[in-house]
Amino acid sequence: MNKKRITYAILPFLLVCVLLFITYFGNQLYAEIKGIVGIDYSYILLDFNNAVPFWAWTIYPYVIAYPFWALSFFIIAYYSKDHLYEILAVIVVTFIICGLWYFFFQSDVEAWRLTSGLFIDNNYLTPRTDLNFTESIVLWIYQAAGPRNALPSMHTLMSWIAIIGARIDKKMHIGWKIMIWVISMAIIISTQTLKQHYIIDLVVAVAIAEAAYWIFRNSKLTTWLKTFFTKLNRRHNLDWDSDTQE
Repeated sequence: MNKKRITYAILPFLLVCVLLFITYFGNQLYAEIKGIVGIDYSYILLDFNNAVPFWAWTIYPYVIAYPFWALSFFIIAYYSKDHLYEILAVIVVTFIICGLWYFFFQSDVEAWRLTSGLFIDNNYLTPRTDLNFTESIVLWIYQAAGPRNALPSMHTLMSWIAIIGARIDKKMHIGWKIMIWVISMAIIISTQTLKQHYIIDLVVAVAIAEAAYWIFRNSKLTTWLKTFFTKLNRRHNLDWDSDTQE
């Protein structure tokens, strides 16, 4: 295997990491410092929200999201340079949209988390003391990631982008396609069953990802990203010529 089919994606991946840190974690920190309480969007499709059960065991696909997204990114890169840069353009655009959305229209799901049954007397500051191992992981996630940055759901967004990457690549091995589809859908479902997001958070994330793909897949942004990183990779001897098989 030609390692450059992977190494050329390292610098684009670092860009993704920087954007994620700024748009998601940066907004979490900013909202915490400023004491910003976001908008509760539970009233949108309220009946659906109320019908969603809490399944603590769905924390397991949820917590593998970050390594799974990284793996999916490099799988897409391995099979197609063009598709990698199309996906990169989608990530850049959607992350910027999410970052601005969180900054100006912060959302909040604290009330939604309270319906999980993990807290005493619906008090977010008093979790139950008899939580099992799986429920404890859920509580840890609640505490590690504040109840903000809910709309759009970035867990849904990144998982759907991974699905797009698998969907558009005709050369990708069927095994990888199935894995990406199954794990992505499990993560997306878990955003609901863990009381991490309302259904509107999911719908908006999918809509943004799809719209960005169809608008930017053949755009100047995609071309610019490919040209920029190709030059940078060649300078550091990391580039892969996708016209060759190896």
